[in-house]
Amino acid sequence: MKIYKILNNKMPLIGALSALLFTACTDNFEDYNTNPYETTEEMLGYDNLSTGSFFVQMQRNVFPIAQQPEFGDEVYQTMQNLAGDVFSGYMGATNNWYSGANNTTYALIPQWYGQAFSRAFVDVMPAWNSIRNSAEEELPQVYAVATIVKIEALHRITDMYGPLPYLNFGSGALQNDYDSQQEIYYSFFDELNEAIEILTNFNIGSPDATVLDDYDYIYNGNVEQWIRFGNSLKLRLAIRIVDVDPSKAQTEAESAISHPMGVMTSASDIAALNRGDDFNYNHPLYIISHNFDDVRMGAEMESYLEGYNDPRIAQYFDPNQDGEYIGIRNGININSKSDYADGPFSNLNISANADIIWMNPAEVYFLRAEGNLRGWNMGGEARDLYEEGIRISFNISGASGNVEAYLSDGTSQPIGYTDPVSNGNSVGASSDLVSDITIQWDDMASFEKNLERIITQKWIAIYPDGQEAWSEFRRTGYPHVFPVVINNSGGLISTSEQIRRLPFPSQEYQNNSAGVNVGVSLLRGADNGGTRLWWDVN
Repeated sequence: MKIYKILNNKMPLIGALSALLFTACTDNFEDYNTNPYETTEEMLGYDNLSTGSFFVQMQRNVFPIAQQPEFGDEVYQTMQNLAGDVFSGYMGATNNWYSGANNTTYALIPQWYGQAFSRAFVDVMPAWNSIRNSAEEELPQVYAVATIVKIEALHRITDMYGPLPYLNFGSGALQNDYDSQQEIYYSFFDELNEAIEILTNFNIGSPDATVLDDYDYIYNGNVEQWIRFGNSLKLRLAIRIVDVDPSKAQTEAESAISHPMGVMTSASDIAALNRGDDFNYNHPLYIISHNFDDVRMGAEMESYLEGYNDPRIAQYFDPNQDGEYIGIRNGININSKSDYADGPFSNLNISANADIIWMNPAEVYFLRAEGNLRGWNMGGEARDLYEEGIRISFNISGASGNVEAYLSDGTSQPIGYTDPVSNGNSVGASSDLVSDITIQWDDMASFEKNLERIITQKWIAIYPDGQEAWSEFRRTGYPHVFPVVINNSGGLISTSEQIRRLPFPSQEYQNNSAGVNVGVSLLRGADNGGTRLWWDVN
């Protein structure tokens, strides 16, 4: 039985709340001038919008996609690809924007690093606030699902910047103080626990009922899957804070595992943005890699996947004309785009119709493995959970290799990297920049070695979500990501420690100066890319 059909008009919101239009790749970004802390009556009136279309708007802005499939994907490129995707080592840029002084060489571009903030506070938060105002009391299950989506979107934003104007959102104030990242994370846990409880009670009372199924392009209204995703997201956030509040981390992680519906365990649990008759998009990475020719395989992916003889390499990347897989190191001198875009480097093996993955069960197994490694009750032993994470990653990716042989490989290690264009970018096999971590689980290894083993395999399994991979690299230092060759930060970002965050947007200094200055005071340093976030202490 399907219930809660919210709208008659199911057309998704197209550009109603965002003035960000693009005329060329990474150029001519429009500033936003909307009060980002208030949903106005004018916004609510656009095209007779109501809850369903606001929910669609939230989904399409977690990972930003073009408002029309035929448009470019410059917002995704600047928010995700030229940030987490390259900072994590997943991908290497081919272009030399701004004569090489750009994000890849730590000369952070304001029009680029402001995009994530804009999407969160112009597109996601106002839509969620509208749903809260209309559904929190009368349709709490709708509000609960929207809240899970909001946290999936906003935890990515706080993990880019740190403090945000989050807790008081929707008050209508033009000047909003920022909240510390600790306060934001604790609010995430409270909100997730409330949303999971609401959905659990709703599912017990109406086990066959769906929520927002006409507008849900993740789970088609399946309440049990939303609960498992909510628990899995809570587990992710719990692990993130383990080094700054281990007691809180353990409590939240174990509550996620002990919930009757548990966490993601199978391929059917994947949280991915699907398509429908009235909802379509091209995967932004297809546009960026195949149409723009702006990105290729990262050097680190070559080092690990080739070193491990990992069959997932063929699922992630295309071999070059010689049948080889060659990546690009980031932070290098690129004299001409053609040197790397037209060179012998591996393109991304991705179709325009690929779904954008928000979270997959392989990640959850690795989160559980780490939790058990720390002595927590994760419903299994670290070794078993680690190995199951690899198995399900092989399954999800469609890798054709023998996974059991892969699991028993105790000798293969990452290899050095050779840049065929400029040897100065190469990394020797014996360099301390190249890890010696192997695949096979080792009960006799130190905690740190097995942690590196878990994070390395998680890094491989959650590709291509570079934002999450970058967050985990900052938290743990794993896997080994090659430092930039050219550092144009003027000393603000350490080459060895690498980039730790993005600066607050310039628009905030113009439109919310008092609030953003509170945010700066909550940082552990200056407002630049070298300052560590609250949970980043290793």
